[in-house]
Amino acid sequence: MAGILKTAKLPPSNITKKEMVAIHNLKNNREITILPADKGRTTVILDREQYEKQMDEILHDRNTYEVLKKDPTEAKKKKLKTILKQLQEEKKIDKQTYNHVIPTASIIPRIYGTPKIHKPGAPLRPIIDSMGSVTCNLSKFIADILKPLLGNTDYHCENAKQLAGNSKTKKWKQTKYSFHKT
Repeated sequence: MAGILKTAKLPPSNITKKEMVAIHNLKNNREITILPADKGRTTVILDREQYEKQMDEILHDRNTYEVLKKDPTEAKKKKLKTILKQLQEEKKIDKQTYNHVIPTASIIPRIYGTPKIHKPGAPLRPIIDSMGSVTCNLSKFIADILKPLLGNTDYHCENAKQLAGNSKTKKWKQTKYSFHKT
C-alpha cells in the first residue's frame, strides 16, 4: 500500500498559477484578515485594523466581559481534576470516564469574530474557540450525553425551514409565542 501511495501521481491543480500566486499574496498580506462569514458558507476579507477595532469594542463591553487580573487556567484545571477525582472515588464515574474527561491540555480559549454579512455594517459575532482548553474533553462528553435528547419534543425546531413547515401544518393555540434563534 505504501508503495502505491509513493508512486501515485497527484491530480492536476484546479487553479491556475496566477490564482495560486493571488492566494499566496492574500495569505501573507498583514493588512487584511480572512474569515468565514457568520452565515452563507462564504469567506470574507476584512481590513485588519477595522476587524481589530470591532473586536476591541466587543471585548470592552463590561456587561459581557470581565478583565481578569491573572490567568485562571491552571487553577481551573486543578479544581476540575479534584472534582473528577472525587467523583471517581465516590464511584459516580468509572476510571474510563475519568481518563476521558480529565484535562490534558491547558490552552487558553481564544475569541474571534465572524462577520454577519446578512446585517447592515456586517457586525461581528463573537466566537469562543475552546478546543484544547481545560474543559474541552468534559464539554464533549456532556454534549454526547445530551445529543440524543435534542429534538425529542414537539417544541424543538432544527432550523428555519422546519419552523416554516411546522407553522403550516400545526394548529397553534391562541397564546403568545417567542422564537429564539441560537
